[in-house]
Order: sequence, then C-alpha cells, then structure tokens
Amino acid sequence: MSMMRCYLVLFLSLAAVTAYTFSPSERHYGSQVLRITPQNEADLEWLRDFERNYENALDFWQGPTRLLNRGVDVWVPKSMIRQIRELLLENEMQFNVMIPDVQGVIDEQFTKMAGRTRPSTLADFDYSVYHPYDEIRQWVLDMATDHRDIVSEFLVTESYEGREMRAIKISVKPNAAKKSIWFEGGIHAREWISPATVMYIANQLVTDYKSGDQRVVKILESWDVFIVPSLNVDGYAYTWATERMWRKTRSLNPDFGCVGTDANRNWPYKWGGDGASPWACSNTYRGETALSEVEMKAITSYALARTKEQEIRIFIDWHSYAQLWLAPWSYDDAVELPPESPDQLKAAQAGVDAQFAVHAFEYIAGPSARILYEASGASNDWGFGGLGAKYSYVMELRDTGEYGFLLPEDQIIPCGEENYAATLALAEYVLDNDF
Repeated sequence: MSMMRCYLVLFLSLAAVTAYTFSPSERHYGSQVLRITPQNEADLEWLRDFERNYENALDFWQGPTRLLNRGVDVWVPKSMIRQIRELLLENEMQFNVMIPDVQGVIDEQFTKMAGRTRPSTLADFDYSVYHPYDEIRQWVLDMATDHRDIVSEFLVTESYEGREMRAIKISVKPNAAKKSIWFEGGIHAREWISPATVMYIANQLVTDYKSGDQRVVKILESWDVFIVPSLNVDGYAYTWATERMWRKTRSLNPDFGCVGTDANRNWPYKWGGDGASPWACSNTYRGETALSEVEMKAITSYALARTKEQEIRIFIDWHSYAQLWLAPWSYDDAVELPPESPDQLKAAQAGVDAQFAVHAFEYIAGPSARILYEASGASNDWGFGGLGAKYSYVMELRDTGEYGFLLPEDQIIPCGEENYAATLALAEYVLDNDF
C-alpha cells in the first residue's frame, strides 16, 4: 500500500469518527450496504486498514477475509455515503451497491409480517416465516408437550432482562453410552435465519424419526440432540421491537454509556485477543471479562455439566451470513492447527457436499481464522478447546451477499432443507468414521 493511501484513510477516518456516530437507534432511510471486492493482496491490506479506522463509524457486515474476491460488505449511513464512495474511488477500489436502502428493506419485511396471528398450537407453527421470541419460547414448550415421548425441554437461564432461555433435548432410547450433538442459534440478534434453521432441523428430525425414516432412526438411536434455538434472547427481542439490525446482548456498560456485548467474543477460550474489541460501543465488544454475560455463563455451565454424563461430540453455533463451515482455530491465523483438524475438515466437507446436492448453494469449509478473519473468544474454539467436542464449528448460513442479514422469508425453507441434509451427513460421517 502506498503511503498516500494510508494517510488518506487515517485523515478521513479521524474526521469521520469525530463527526459521526452510526447509532443503532436511528432510522436508516437512505443508508446503503456497499460491497467492496478486493482484487489483490494490496486491496485486502487497504481494506483491513479501512475497517480498523472506520469500525466506530460504519457497520461492517462482512469484514475483509483471507479470500480474494470475497466481498467486504459495509453498511453506510446516508450522511456518509458520498464521503465513503469518494474514498473508495480515490483508492481505485471496486464496489457496488448491495442494498440501496436498508430501512426500505426492513420496512418491506415488517409490512409482510404485519397482521399475522400467533400460532395457537404446534401444528399451526409455520416454519417458513420468522417468529418473535415469545413464539420461539412457546415452540420449545409445545415441542416438549406434543412429542413428550422423545422431546424434553429445559430452562438454561433467565436473561439479563428476565426472559427465559429455553431449549429442547431430542432423545430416543436413553442410554448413558450415547453421545450427543449440541446446536445453538441466535447468538447474534440480527441473524434471524439462525433460529429459524435450527427449529426447522429439530422439527424434521422428530417428524422423520416418527415416520420411520431409517436414516434418521439410526442417527437418533446413536445421538441425543440438544438444540438452543435462541441464545441471545434479549437482543433478538430488541430486533423485533426497536432495532432490526442489533447484534449484541442488551447488558448495560455504565462506564461507557453503550449497551451490549458481542456474545460470540465472550466465550472463555482464548478470550480477549485479536478480532475482539475492548471498546464497549463496538459491535465486536468482548465484554469486561470472559463470560461477563449471564447468558454465556449459563450456557457454558449447562453444556459442561452435560459432559460429565455424556460426551458432546458435535457442536455447531449457527450464524449468518457467508455460507461457510468454520472449524478451529478462530483466535489466530498463524497458530498451528490442532491434530484433529484434518478430521474436522473431512467431516465438514461431507456436510458441504450434502448442502450443495439440495439446492446447489455452495458452502466452503476451512479453519476459521485462515479463511475468514481472526475472532478471539469465539464459540467454535470454545466448543473444541473448552467443551471438548472434536467436531466444533461455526456455521455461516445463507447468503453470500445479496440480502445479508435481511434474508427474505422465501429462503427459510430452502436454507433449512440444505442444512438438514448437512446435519444428517455430518452425523453419519462421524458415526461411520470416528464414533
């Protein structure tokens, strides 16, 4: 990178941070998501500087990755669009407008959802639409009632704001020798496709088992399955009531006047390193300490307690967006990969192949920090290094950048179908190769 480019970024970024605060409480009419596509290593280096210098003024939906030609998606407030576009043009960065009016897309989605009635029974639950948190909580209770022969529900904790975080366990022919699978969704509040997908997977497992699908019968007779549909329940509720694009928890940071912690930088394995911000107003704020969030303390305690009775072999934290299987390590791109890495990637590739076979949507598997970016205190590292689950991943669901976090409802079922196929393929691979 030329010195002129560096100085230009630093000069403009200082002006931007001083003059603007991209407040999540604003209405976002006229704000845009720009997709910037690096063409070479120099572009990637420039974009990393751009992200560091502008992280307090812009919202990086997808930051610079280790992959060339992988878009960097930046949400820009209306007041800064001209400035950012001029900066990109000056530095010869290729970009296009991914979403021309963020608030317009949000309004359209909420308009389509307006007037829906709350499902009165589990039979009325519509897996093709997004649901507010009270309906997700009721879904947990109804699953355990209507399928009490194989589904039980449990309370993980009460959230910071007093909401119940409930989850389900699918278990047939209980046996102390059985191993288990742990799925959790919704750790980032605005990633609505995540809870929708894990609920779809849960329903399909139960439905197919009861219909006698021999593939699913074999899997559930070998595995117990724990599913936490929404981990960040306060943040998720906030995206429905106040700010659709909210990411973090809702705990107060009184010394800074900002709200929330990035729960996926708060896990107690390699906490506090690169890719996690010490600044409380950042979207990647790591928290004052590891497990500072009541939800994180509870989820780790519950999962660790389970391992005293039953090995958790597969751990997946479901996210969006990027269509990636991210294996350890996340905290450092230079550290030596664990000896288990080849097995982790072979198992993930079985899932990737299954996903592609359903709707020809391509997912990519790899070590997280080496194909995406560094993120210390992340779930897949804790799942492997803290919980002891050999097959531990962060799954980034649809899409790769047309809608980003605002994935339309007509993609919920197709996304669920390809990831249900991936779940079965992963479970079978581990059963056949490493059980």
